[in-house]
Amino acid sequence: MKQFSIMIICIIVLVTGGIFEIKYLEKSSIYLSTDMDYIKSAINSDNFLLAKEQIDKSWQTWESLKNTWNMFIIHEEIDDIDDAMIELKEYINYENKEECIVAIEKVKRNLEHTVKRQELKIDNVL
Repeated sequence: MKQFSIMIICIIVLVTGGIFEIKYLEKSSIYLSTDMDYIKSAINSDNFLLAKEQIDKSWQTWESLKNTWNMFIIHEEIDDIDDAMIELKEYINYENKEECIVAIEKVKRNLEHTVKRQELKIDNVL
């Protein structure tokens, strides 16, 4: 009976931790996606100065989030997001509007993919 109780407690802790992880990843990815939308609107209005300021803020946010995400996510996923953010930063520096839009969508797609990959679904469990 004691072993059964310990097993139930461990399962509850595991499921609760998983739910917390998914909620945290969703909230932080939405925050970064909102930043990307803000950068996109600045680029669409040809305001690259504002886009440069915002990408620097977004990069700082990503750097702080990345440390926590490393506990939950495969490092290749984080590297993909890093690469996309670096590309975006450089395209903004060179004021290449079309490439900026593509890089923004790449960052957003990588964020969405990473979060979806962590969700508790039968496909992800098996």
